[in-house]
Amino acid sequence: MIFTDYIYYQLTNLYKNFNNDGAEKGYGVVMACGLPCLNIIFLIIILDNYFKTDIGPSNKYSLILYCLPLILLLALRYWKYTSYEKIKEEVKKFSKIKSTIADVLLIIYIVVSIPIFIIFGIYLGSLKNTF
Repeated sequence: MIFTDYIYYQLTNLYKNFNNDGAEKGYGVVMACGLPCLNIIFLIIILDNYFKTDIGPSNKYSLILYCLPLILLLALRYWKYTSYEKIKEEVKKFSKIKSTIADVLLIIYIVVSIPIFIIFGIYLGSLKNTF
């Protein structure tokens, strides 16, 4: 099991706890694809702005194309090959310590990924849009 599987499993469970409409697997796939894409975009922006590598395109919306292979592979993985039930069985086999470590790593990953990406976007936007 890879860490992305655990992210998919926990985010699917989170959605299932709050909404019981049957769309939890789709939400899990979207979030499991979205978080690594945010990280890829964040790295490309940092490399372009601070290290002048010119990896990213001139159009900011074209950055999504860099994530497209990752999105397609992860979506194919979770809709075709790896089911939620299979991941659930593997997670049930975790020991208490391994489960706690995986939960802590997941929380750290989400807390670091989303707010830092948003804060950096606001900071970068304020630098470019001065009045």
